[in-house]
Amino acid sequence: MKLKQINKKEPYYATGDNQIVMPPEQTLQKARNEKYLKALQTLAERDPEGFSNVAPELIKRSVWNWRGADPFFAERLSNWIDTAHKWSDFKEILPKEAHLPRRKSVEALSYDNLPKQYSGFLEHLSQRFEGDYTRWDASKRDQFTILGMLALEGKEGVRQGRLIHHLGLDSIGSVGLPGSNAIRAAKIALSRSAKPLQLWAPASGNGSERLHAFDDSNLADIVARFVLNQQAAILLPPVYTLEG
Repeated sequence: MKLKQINKKEPYYATGDNQIVMPPEQTLQKARNEKYLKALQTLAERDPEGFSNVAPELIKRSVWNWRGADPFFAERLSNWIDTAHKWSDFKEILPKEAHLPRRKSVEALSYDNLPKQYSGFLEHLSQRFEGDYTRWDASKRDQFTILGMLALEGKEGVRQGRLIHHLGLDSIGSVGLPGSNAIRAAKIALSRSAKPLQLWAPASGNGSERLHAFDDSNLADIVARFVLNQQAAILLPPVYTLEG
């Protein structure tokens, strides 16, 4: 009688016909996730302070991959991470739909269909903002955040106080010199990379009411679609979404 050799390190199922089949992908994924959860639990026990620092970002990235730009849920999530976790479980803040949809991706841009001056700028942005955004330095994060916030508002613009607040550079009792300097530096760097395009409209107003905006609404829409197709879009305020 011939015996079929089996690799005991590989899981298998035997059917009624003695046919050996691999478990479905869903079963493998569940087993893999269980291992990951155990690894995270071990890290939380061995290095509680370090885990507390990285866990919020891990949760946000997972939620972005799942739901994408979901302003309502993003606000609830931020509140839960900051304070509500003290009295409620994560599952309690989840939307109550029976089947929660995955995020809807913003239509990706085809550089071939763009005017040459636009495609060149987008290619530069792709090179500038490549790689893991969690390892970007402060100036690159500031540039992406300012670019995204202003692109999503188009010619309507964003008040300086709001930009500074989201950059985390606001100071008590003033609009903050570090914040205004960061905005100025980011806009200058982005303007240089956009030449010969006119990227920004002249800023107007003073202090926290100073208004920053794109000069061209069409370019703003193109850039908005670019930033929303990047994983770093999670750096943008959750209230933002691109209509249509």
